[in-house]
Amino acid sequence: MYEDCFLAYLDILGFKDKIKETEINLKELKTLIEALKINTKFTQSGGKKTTASGTLEIRSFFFSDSFLFMMKANKENLPHLFLIIRYLQDRLWEYKLCLRGAMVKGKMYWPNIRENIILGPAMIKAYKLESEVAIYPRIIVSEDLYRYIKDKKISAYPVSEEGELKEFIKKDKDGVYFFDILNPNILRKKGEKIITINERENMIDNDTKYGKSFSITWNSSEVSNYENIITTVKEIVKNSKGNQNPVVKQKYSWLSYYLEEVQEREKEGKK
Repeated sequence: MYEDCFLAYLDILGFKDKIKETEINLKELKTLIEALKINTKFTQSGGKKTTASGTLEIRSFFFSDSFLFMMKANKENLPHLFLIIRYLQDRLWEYKLCLRGAMVKGKMYWPNIRENIILGPAMIKAYKLESEVAIYPRIIVSEDLYRYIKDKKISAYPVSEEGELKEFIKKDKDGVYFFDILNPNILRKKGEKIITINERENMIDNDTKYGKSFSITWNSSEVSNYENIITTVKEIVKNSKGNQNPVVKQKYSWLSYYLEEVQEREKEGKK
């Protein structure tokens, strides 16, 4: 049976070109491998995310250059999905890699933790939005999911320490909603990391749950990592200017515009 789920389908931008580079540059190959290892913390966690208030069921899949995260459609779950995406993009930016993707709400088959099955209308919807609408290095939010977030008045935590989640979604010039992932009010601390937690040692053979979960942790006393992320994104934009491919230039021109717009907002906020 299908269940109502939140689903995020993400794709690494320019992955094919990166693969070509690895054929002649061993350093690039090692860098790409290290970047892709980030996802193993999600996929090997046993399908649960630990939070301050307990554990959340999550299904995560990784294939080639694509990531898929899925949670049951409970409004308390949704900010944690945004946190996972923010954390993943921050880490991939450190390897000069950008994500493009789509977040939707819809029907999905909810697999047993041992099943490697992805099936449902929401997956098709997210894939079409990512491949046909997202275009640029942005994570778009479907209109019906945005309305859900707005109507339910969902808290932004742990994406941010205050405010509602809707405040971290922007409407782009083309009318598409997207995750405002460089918003200066997003909580991102230096030294944050994802850890795997062993919940129990002895497993029953026919148990449907593994004894592990993951948690994204940080020290609240640490300073913000925002400026480091902004500097990294600036470098990505700068390095892209030598690319003569018009399609690639269009994508990174969008990132450059978004970066400038974010910094203007930050300046206005300090006045």
